[in-house]
Amino acid sequence: MRRVQGFLALGAMLLLAACAATTEVNSTWQVKTGEDKPAFNHIYVLSLANNPVNAAAVENAVKESLGKRAVMATLGHETLPADVDKAKNFRAEVEKSVRASGADGVLVVSLLKIDERDEYVPPQVDYVPMTAAPMYLGYGPYVGYNYNAIYQPGYYQNTRDYYLQSQLYSVQTGKPVWMAQSKVMNPVNVEKGAKGYASTLVRQLDKDGALKLKR
Repeated sequence: MRRVQGFLALGAMLLLAACAATTEVNSTWQVKTGEDKPAFNHIYVLSLANNPVNAAAVENAVKESLGKRAVMATLGHETLPADVDKAKNFRAEVEKSVRASGADGVLVVSLLKIDERDEYVPPQVDYVPMTAAPMYLGYGPYVGYNYNAIYQPGYYQNTRDYYLQSQLYSVQTGKPVWMAQSKVMNPVNVEKGAKGYASTLVRQLDKDGALKLKR
């Protein structure tokens, strides 16, 4: 029974951890006063992460979120030559790939910084249902027998917050038109962090009118 209780407690802790990662985003238009704010229906997504696996995770997540709004996306890791980030002609290769894609906007994602800290998680008591006692014993024994308390002591956990910058460019003018800074708070893993970031970012793009949605 204790082993079952331990599994239940561990499952609850993992569930809480999976829900802990949240994303905040602040955006701003970078067009001149009185200038039209463009909207895009095909965005080329490029993540400048040093780790290609992380870059691909971010780009894939953004594409998935854009797809939910019927906005096309072409990804850097799928169209650029291998190790192009280490080449001297990186800029030329990116511009070539963007032109070939037919995209009207380019979203460049870069990592600004990582904040790492130790966070204290206070102790808590969880109540796990037990095998039912006969009701004829009365409500006292019945209630006491049906729930058993599991004490989880307080502990310190290492947390990381990721700060990302997202710059949206117009292919037609080659100029930046929209920018956002995002804070991804203590993601469980790269995939969950990327999905949280992408969902919040695309929601903000939609809210700001930067996406040309199909009605």
